[in-house]
Amino acid sequence: MRFGFFDSDGLKLRYFETGEGEALILIHGLGDCIEGWTFQYDDLSKHFRVIALDLRGFGMSDVPDSVNVEDFVEDVKNLMDHLGIERANLLGLSMGGIVCMEFYRKYPDRVKKLILANTLHKLPEAGRAMFEQRIKLLEASPDMSQIADFIADMSIHQEREDLKDMVRTILRKNDKKFYTMATAELGKVNYEELLPKIEVPTLVIVAEFDVTTPPALGREIANLIPDAELREVKNSAHLAKLENPEEFNRYVIEFLMGS
Repeated sequence: MRFGFFDSDGLKLRYFETGEGEALILIHGLGDCIEGWTFQYDDLSKHFRVIALDLRGFGMSDVPDSVNVEDFVEDVKNLMDHLGIERANLLGLSMGGIVCMEFYRKYPDRVKKLILANTLHKLPEAGRAMFEQRIKLLEASPDMSQIADFIADMSIHQEREDLKDMVRTILRKNDKKFYTMATAELGKVNYEELLPKIEVPTLVIVAEFDVTTPPALGREIANLIPDAELREVKNSAHLAKLENPEEFNRYVIEFLMGS
């Protein structure tokens, strides 16, 4: 179990590594960081070499002046090169799922299996109002406090103030300018044409009460990817990895250890 830093196109990025075996890279969502996977490390590291990183601009990694999804992909690829990993399983949550899709588009030969959790392949019209609400809230706020409260309340279904506090604490540490730029980039993505071309085993995870990336959106992703598996985490919203980690982790392990 260790923390380290690596160079990604001139930026100093942080990563965390624990366990042994086949490589499993965890790619966090918007505003999240290595600590956001706290409830995954123990279970997953019993079976895999688990690696997580703070993408550029997040956690303890350097903050660049601009960003797009392709830059995040290069962060993952550069980490794999740094650690000497030719192929890996990728697990991305929310924005991390988008990074996974773009990574596969650019480097399909370096992906063994994909897990797309609580994510979207394009911004549906039904979700555009919520997306624009986030942008307006960010533009009107002097810091990250308001958006942190908004996301914590929306992303945690259970009456768990400890989890909401965890989310708020992580989000408030973000650079607001960079977070706003990254948010705007997510509104541009569209992988509808890519998904039918994915040829590696893929698991799509949705959550019962997720309003940010609703289960119907995950089902659409799973229907577009040939032979994709779909699992729903009960009694949780967008951050299912925190609210119901036992079920979330079990789906990941069963999928990766299957044939």
